[in-house]
Amino acid sequence: MDIVLISRAEDLVRPERLPLLSRMLRPEEIEACTRQGGLDPSAVAGFLAVKEAVFKLFHERDRPVPWQSLRVDGGAGRWPVVRLEGRSAELAEAAGMTSEISVSITHDGAYAVAVAATMIDS
Repeated sequence: MDIVLISRAEDLVRPERLPLLSRMLRPEEIEACTRQGGLDPSAVAGFLAVKEAVFKLFHERDRPVPWQSLRVDGGAGRWPVVRLEGRSAELAEAAGMTSEISVSITHDGAYAVAVAATMIDS
Protein backbone atom coordinates (compact mmCIF):
# COMPACT_ATOMS: atom_id res chain seq x y z
CA MET A 1 0.00 0.00 0.00
CA ASP A 2 1.12 3.53 -0.60
CA ILE A 3 -0.33 6.98 -0.05
CA VAL A 4 0.78 10.10 -1.92
CA LEU A 5 -0.13 13.66 -1.08
CA ILE A 6 -1.56 15.30 -4.18
CA SER A 7 0.39 18.44 -3.18
CA ARG A 8 3.58 16.42 -3.74
CA ALA A 9 2.43 15.78 -7.31
CA GLU A 10 1.49 19.45 -7.72
CA ASP A 11 5.15 20.22 -7.09
CA LEU A 12 6.29 17.60 -9.61
CA VAL A 13 4.13 18.95 -12.46
CA ARG A 14 5.77 22.39 -12.30
CA PRO A 15 7.79 22.94 -15.50
CA GLU A 16 11.14 23.10 -13.70
CA ARG A 17 10.41 19.75 -11.98
CA LEU A 18 9.38 17.85 -15.13
CA PRO A 19 12.86 16.27 -15.54
CA LEU A 20 12.40 14.59 -12.15
CA LEU A 21 8.88 13.48 -13.00
CA SER A 22 10.19 12.07 -16.30
CA ARG A 23 12.55 9.81 -14.34
CA MET A 24 9.59 8.43 -12.38
CA LEU A 25 6.91 8.14 -15.06
CA ARG A 26 7.29 6.88 -18.60
CA PRO A 27 6.15 9.10 -21.50
CA GLU A 28 2.93 7.10 -21.99
CA GLU A 29 2.18 7.40 -18.26
CA ILE A 30 2.69 11.15 -18.39
CA GLU A 31 0.37 11.27 -21.40
CA ALA A 32 -2.27 9.30 -19.44
CA CYS A 33 -2.02 11.95 -16.68
CA THR A 34 -2.69 14.80 -19.11
CA ARG A 35 -6.09 16.45 -18.93
CA GLN A 36 -7.13 19.42 -21.07
CA GLY A 37 -3.55 20.09 -22.16
CA GLY A 38 -1.95 19.99 -18.71
CA LEU A 39 -0.74 17.44 -16.21
CA ASP A 40 -3.34 16.50 -13.60
CA PRO A 41 -1.64 16.34 -10.17
CA SER A 42 -4.28 13.92 -8.89
CA ALA A 43 -3.57 11.49 -11.73
CA VAL A 44 0.20 11.86 -11.25
CA ALA A 45 -0.20 11.12 -7.52
CA GLY A 46 -2.21 8.02 -8.41
CA PHE A 47 0.43 6.67 -10.79
CA LEU A 48 3.16 7.31 -8.21
CA ALA A 49 1.14 5.57 -5.49
CA VAL A 50 0.65 2.50 -7.72
CA LYS A 51 4.36 2.29 -8.50
CA GLU A 52 5.38 2.73 -4.86
CA ALA A 53 2.88 0.08 -3.72
CA VAL A 54 4.25 -2.39 -6.29
CA PHE A 55 7.86 -1.63 -5.31
CA LYS A 56 7.01 -2.62 -1.74
CA LEU A 57 6.10 -6.11 -2.98
CA PHE A 58 9.74 -6.63 -4.00
CA HIS A 59 10.95 -6.48 -0.35
CA GLU A 60 14.02 -4.49 -1.37
CA ARG A 61 15.64 -1.86 0.82
CA ASP A 62 18.41 0.65 0.27
CA ARG A 63 18.45 0.15 -3.49
CA PRO A 64 17.46 2.52 -6.26
CA VAL A 65 13.85 2.19 -7.29
CA PRO A 66 13.55 1.01 -10.92
CA TRP A 67 10.88 3.57 -11.86
CA GLN A 68 11.12 3.19 -15.63
CA SER A 69 11.01 -0.62 -15.66
CA LEU A 70 7.55 -0.70 -14.10
CA ARG A 71 4.78 0.44 -16.42
CA VAL A 72 1.28 1.36 -15.34
CA ASP A 73 -1.22 1.19 -18.17
CA GLY A 74 -4.29 3.16 -17.26
CA GLY A 75 -5.90 6.52 -17.32
CA ALA A 76 -9.13 8.27 -16.55
CA GLY A 77 -11.86 5.70 -16.03
CA ARG A 78 -9.62 2.70 -16.76
CA TRP A 79 -8.53 0.02 -14.29
CA PRO A 80 -4.72 0.19 -13.91
CA VAL A 81 -2.66 -2.72 -15.23
CA VAL A 82 0.94 -3.21 -14.10
CA ARG A 83 3.62 -4.45 -16.48
CA LEU A 84 7.10 -5.37 -15.26
CA GLU A 85 10.18 -5.17 -17.45
CA GLY A 86 13.93 -5.32 -16.91
CA ARG A 87 15.00 -4.66 -13.32
CA SER A 88 11.43 -4.70 -11.95
CA ALA A 89 10.82 -8.14 -13.48
CA GLU A 90 14.11 -9.39 -11.97
CA LEU A 91 13.16 -8.08 -8.51
CA ALA A 92 9.71 -9.65 -8.76
CA GLU A 93 11.22 -13.01 -9.65
CA ALA A 94 13.75 -12.76 -6.80
CA ALA A 95 10.89 -11.98 -4.40
CA GLY A 96 9.10 -15.16 -5.50
CA MET A 97 6.20 -13.39 -7.17
CA THR A 98 4.28 -16.01 -9.13
CA SER A 99 1.32 -14.19 -10.62
CA GLU A 100 0.26 -10.90 -12.10
CA ILE A 101 -0.02 -7.90 -9.83
CA SER A 102 -3.48 -6.62 -8.97
CA VAL A 103 -3.77 -2.98 -8.03
CA SER A 104 -6.52 -0.78 -6.73
CA ILE A 105 -6.35 2.99 -6.50
CA THR A 106 -8.50 5.66 -4.94
CA HIS A 107 -8.39 9.40 -4.47
CA ASP A 108 -9.85 11.17 -1.45
CA GLY A 109 -9.33 14.79 -0.59
CA ALA A 110 -5.62 15.52 -0.52
CA TYR A 111 -4.49 11.93 -1.12
CA ALA A 112 -4.10 9.22 -3.73
CA VAL A 113 -3.91 5.70 -2.27
CA ALA A 114 -2.96 2.47 -4.02
CA VAL A 115 -2.85 -1.14 -2.93
CA ALA A 116 -0.92 -3.84 -4.81
CA ALA A 117 -1.21 -7.59 -4.28
CA THR A 118 0.24 -10.72 -5.83
CA MET A 119 0.93 -14.33 -4.98
CA ILE A 120 4.33 -15.08 -3.45
CA ASP A 121 5.90 -18.52 -3.72
CA SER A 122 7.25 -19.34 -0.28
